[in-house]
Amino acid sequence: MQVVHRHPWFPFSLYSFAFQKLSVMKGKFTFRHVGMVMLLLSSQLVQAKVWRINNNAGSAANFAQIPDAMGNPSVVAGDTLYLEGSATIYTGANFTKKLVVIGPGYLLSGNDGNPGLQYNPNSATVTLYIDSTASGSKFFGLTLTANMHGGADDLLFERCLVGFNSWSSGRSMNNIKVNKCIVNGFRIGTYATENLEITNCIIENSFSYTSGNNILFRNNIVNGITMTIANAYITNTIFYGGAFTFSTCTVKHNISTGNTLPAGNNNRNNIAAVTIFVTSLSRDGKWVLLPTSPARGTGEPINGITPDLGIFGTDDPYRISGIPPVPTVYELTVPSSVPATASNMTITVSTRSNN
Repeated sequence: MQVVHRHPWFPFSLYSFAFQKLSVMKGKFTFRHVGMVMLLLSSQLVQAKVWRINNNAGSAANFAQIPDAMGNPSVVAGDTLYLEGSATIYTGANFTKKLVVIGPGYLLSGNDGNPGLQYNPNSATVTLYIDSTASGSKFFGLTLTANMHGGADDLLFERCLVGFNSWSSGRSMNNIKVNKCIVNGFRIGTYATENLEITNCIIENSFSYTSGNNILFRNNIVNGITMTIANAYITNTIFYGGAFTFSTCTVKHNISTGNTLPAGNNNRNNIAAVTIFVTSLSRDGKWVLLPTSPARGTGEPINGITPDLGIFGTDDPYRISGIPPVPTVYELTVPSSVPATASNMTITVSTRSNN
């Protein structure tokens, strides 16, 4: 069996292709499912384990659902869960361990999606109740509803389509980072946090947050919502329609398509959207700036560099469809059959890195 690889970089430390079933039979090759590519460097293997979760029938994954992993004593703090793409929503779970969870990304198909980024076009959708015992966890590439428990600290949400809700309060949360995400609702209200960062994100649905301290809100797109925020440093952001209430905030170097920003501090109002963005049907691709956009090169300097406004405007820009920072298979070509007398066959696997 000959495998042709189109990408010049294909790591020898690739831990698993996550193929649910790969079989060669006389005269015929059967490939029943390709999940996401899973990368784990050899140095990481010594420190933590990787577990596959897949709820599709016939999967050879370690677990079918996240609750199975939560209840298994072999899954310990520091391990990684790969939640593979599925047409079925995963069972919700109380998330009680410090883990890394990696999905395949989102908006991988459909009229508002970005086809061709993953061979398997399904996302991994799940609702998690994140407990304080899960402090230090990291989430990538998921379609996620995150219900937050007081005392859940040092959490990272990156490249996710995520909605935030409060679960149980009583203690503040500290050091929460939301980066390169579509935030489909931030309904925390009066839930206390210290050191919240929301950067390079698309904010949709609703945003209500008034009890945090030391909030950094930078290089975002706020898309036509009602937003209430307090005690935040708001900069390099594009406000597209909507209504906004800023309380005890520093608001500078932003633009708005309406008359919604406070005067001064390099804020600009009533900037026509057609002069800012490209035309695209993709839910996240439509926020790419035009070459002549007034949002280009007008941000507040970061580390001595003057960035663009919006989600693509820094050296750590938004990633289309939240493709996680691991190699992915985006194309697979397999012959439907081969002659019985053939001694080999060619399989073409196309991959890319996504750092």
